[in-house]
Amino acid sequence: MRAELRVNWAYRVWSGLSTEGRGVGRSPLDDRQVALACAALDRAAERWAGLAEGETLTWRW
Repeated sequence: MRAELRVNWAYRVWSGLSTEGRGVGRSPLDDRQVALACAALDRAAERWAGLAEGETLTWRW
């Protein structure tokens, strides 16, 4: 659950969704962690945008 909350928070910040208000709570990430996560999401979005129609994107963990 902790990991899910962190990912959700990073995605909310990165995508410009609200991080305030009812049901949102405090950030589970510090400023450095948010910056790292947003940079990783930027790189992923660039890779995704670079695909031609019908191509796939594979991530190895």
